[in-house]
Amino acid sequence: MSNLYEILRALCQEKGVSGAKMCEDIGYSKSLMTELKSGRKKSVSADVAIKLASYFNVTVDYLMG
Repeated sequence: MSNLYEILRALCQEKGVSGAKMCEDIGYSKSLMTELKSGRKKSVSADVAIKLASYFNVTVDYLMG
């Protein structure tokens, strides 16, 4: 499980959205959270990180831990 997964999970809880809804809202595959949780994916591209940061109104640095 990646640190990014934990951060995104906490942000989703704070915002009251599911991981799938967040992915849908930013136009990314719903499997992102599953891949991060399982460790198949450890990070995201800069483009996705920017979209996530904007979605949650946080900095990219915060997302990356």
